[in-house]
Amino acid sequence: MKRPGVVLRAGRERSVGLGHPWVLSGSVERVEGHPAPGDVVHVLDSAGAVLGTGDWDPDAQIRVRLFAFGKDEPEEAAWLEGALERALGWRRGHPLLQGTDALRLVHSEADALPGLTVDRYADWLSLRTGTPAMLRRAPRVAEILAGLTGAKGAWLRAEGAPGAALFGSVPTEPIEISEGGRRYTVDLRHGQKTGFYLDQRDARELFARLAPGTRALDLFAHTGGFARAAQAGGAREVVAVESSEQAVRLLEQNAPGCEIVRGDVNDFLRRDERAFDLVSVDPPPFAKRKRDVTAACRAYKDLNLRVFARVADGAQVLTFSCSHHVEPELFRKVVFGAARDAGREVQMLGALGAPPDHPVSLRHPQGEYLKGLLLRVSGSPR
Repeated sequence: MKRPGVVLRAGRERSVGLGHPWVLSGSVERVEGHPAPGDVVHVLDSAGAVLGTGDWDPDAQIRVRLFAFGKDEPEEAAWLEGALERALGWRRGHPLLQGTDALRLVHSEADALPGLTVDRYADWLSLRTGTPAMLRRAPRVAEILAGLTGAKGAWLRAEGAPGAALFGSVPTEPIEISEGGRRYTVDLRHGQKTGFYLDQRDARELFARLAPGTRALDLFAHTGGFARAAQAGGAREVVAVESSEQAVRLLEQNAPGCEIVRGDVNDFLRRDERAFDLVSVDPPPFAKRKRDVTAACRAYKDLNLRVFARVADGAQVLTFSCSHHVEPELFRKVVFGAARDAGREVQMLGALGAPPDHPVSLRHPQGEYLKGLLLRVSGSPR
């Protein structure tokens, strides 16, 4: 049976030819056949040659997410099992992924499994699907993962659908994970993303190393990842600012004894007059779409400007953007503008990003969504 075909406009085939896994709506000339959402399609150049095979989603800007390139189509079951085995296999025993029982096992396009994210939290798995095709495959994915991991259960999160257990039992109450000797409570069923921000693991470890004797501030604290790291690292005072009541309930468990401020971060920075020695700035994505970039840059600048006005001489700041539309160079320029307007001397001590279990395919640079800067701030604010 002939596969439906997605024919690209002339001149739009180069990125697919180089192995980029996305076909955007503007690149599609026409569709041959009648694929339903989630069906497998061939991607064709304007002359009709097959460039690759992928998952069709007519309602998304990314019309096709390719999982194979070239004219030879892989058998779907073998591709799925092989890709999962490879993703888990290289992480198993990797020297940079030790000291925790919470890891990302599958990172979507970077692991040749577009639209699928799988995280392990102790004895349980949390799956998130972002395409109709991966939602359709979720039961088979769970079956394969059950055999590969020995997990007690798996919880599914899908866009626009309620959560559901895929196999085994998933606790209704939060569970505990271990990271760098620290314990965190995670809500698998209702927490953000798949339950916890695993992409900030390395940054939390750095925060703990910088914490001894400091007055530490965790902005957009969520469930207290950085706050707990500061406590474990020996901070003399820890303040965490978070607006979500649901997150605060776990924050209280994760970082007992820290000062919790329930409310808006910008309001806190405007009214609180304390000078902090160590600050984490990890806001939600300000640019979810490309057209939001200008407004997002203003928001990042205003936020970092207020932080620079609130820190002590010699303070260290970890500031982040998780908006993949805001590229690293642009983010640095925005932070530089904030430092200039604050009248502070700011040195960049290092660039920060996600840990190795969140790899980025060089064929798909858009996968590098998290970027951060380690900064040292000196002088007095204006």
